[in-house]
Amino acid sequence: MSEESLYKINISGGKTKEGKGLTKVVQLQKIDPLVGKVIGEIVNGGLVGLPGYELKITGGSDFAGIPMRPHVHGPVKKKLLLRKGPGYKPLKKGEKRRKVIRGSEITDDMKQINMVVIKAGKTKLFDKEEE
Repeated sequence: MSEESLYKINISGGKTKEGKGLTKVVQLQKIDPLVGKVIGEIVNGGLVGLPGYELKITGGSDFAGIPMRPHVHGPVKKKLLLRKGPGYKPLKKGEKRRKVIRGSEITDDMKQINMVVIKAGKTKLFDKEEE
């Protein structure tokens, strides 16, 4: 299967002792169990192949690179006037720009989903040698 058809799940170690400051990328062929979940929701790690883990959804982006934004509800694409945050980094103080962003709900169009470890499982997820 080509790499373009895989979905990326970026898992940050969060504040756990073993994974602080580390990130693991898991590639999945299907994200059907995650469709309908929203940013901030805590999910079972078994949905992404990590039994025993609890993961919190922190964001993501779709196939075109358009980022998700937590305060936009639903599986929508909208043009919003942004000052800062996901999807826009201003160059000057006070600068605003209208940008296309995605809502906080995961859909089939998502290509990358960001998560953070809330509770670690029994299997070791992060290895220092991977760095």
